Amino acid sequence: MRIAMIFPKDSEAIFNKNSKRTFGGATVQMYLIAKELNSYKNLQIYSFIQNYEEINFDEEDKFNLIKTFKEKDNILNKINILNKIIKEIKPEVIIQHGLTLYSCLLAIYCKKNKIKFVFMFASDIESQGRYQESGKKCILFRILLKTAFIVITQNKFQQFLLMKKYSKQSTIIYNGFYLENQSQVNKKFVLWVGRFQKIKRPEVFTELAKKFYKYNFIMICTKTSNKNNEEYKNFLFNCRSIKNLRIIEFVRFAEINQYFKNARILVNTSKYEGFPQTFIQATMNATPIISLNVNPDNFLDKYECGLYAKGDFELMQKQLRRSIEDKRLFRKMSKNAYEYAKKNHNIKKNVNKLLSLINSK
Repeated sequence: MRIAMIFPKDSEAIFNKNSKRTFGGATVQMYLIAKELNSYKNLQIYSFIQNYEEINFDEEDKFNLIKTFKEKDNILNKINILNKIIKEIKPEVIIQHGLTLYSCLLAIYCKKNKIKFVFMFASDIESQGRYQESGKKCILFRILLKTAFIVITQNKFQQFLLMKKYSKQSTIIYNGFYLENQSQVNKKFVLWVGRFQKIKRPEVFTELAKKFYKYNFIMICTKTSNKNNEEYKNFLFNCRSIKNLRIIEFVRFAEINQYFKNARILVNTSKYEGFPQTFIQATMNATPIISLNVNPDNFLDKYECGLYAKGDFELMQKQLRRSIEDKRLFRKMSKNAYEYAKKNHNIKKNVNKLLSLINSK
């Protein structure tokens, strides 16, 4: 079976060690899924990426990279280039992650050309038919749902919304990672990881750092684009006075796991998400989570691998202090976090489920 993986536009830093452009969770998941699919001998996997000037990464031999259009090409050029490549390769399945206008057009194209289109949601807001970053309504959303061969949701909330509002069935497949055996490490700082976006609310984490001046805080906060360059610079400047806060502007994907492994607590301050990649990266490293607003499928409470503040910043402060000072609570949440990741976020099991779903229809 020939499968084409359509990577998001912001994937350059995954495929080029020299790039420091930001990338999101959708890129990470597509990378890991493509890597795992390539381990199946009966599959031919093609990784469709934009026409980046340089390709330089350690696992290039595990990916069949296909350069498509350039980022600045207009929509007609993109369609023409992609159409030409698809007709040459003739994929039987196309997988794409995250809601864009491009997703909708791709779904229609695949339906017309009898290609199985697998669409994967990247955020809760997308299951409401809205784009993740802007929050604007996607006018072709219903067409996407109607023409997609398989729709994959990240959690029960997304699945419920699709059924209630659009009468669309979907399948939950949790995001996955390659899991390692845990070793004892000295977990020593409070961590925040994300892009510099309003929905991530990075300023809440800096306020938290001010409240806990005796503890070390690390913030991996990457600028999203040149559009918010001045706002980002001002944010960095204003954080200079917070002596216990270290801000890292960019970490390569291959190196970021060490931060999750050595963090005592991961803090999430987003307004909304789907199932954050950072939650999985934390739990697979036995790092508990404290989240202000995001608790997909109530898993923090259900599995007791973190604490949910229910939008209450004052409560979040109390939870953080307790997590740092109560060693028994920390050990319990740490152990539960890793057990949860093993059960739900093993990339090998999840990709096998995806393949079974594709083959069953």
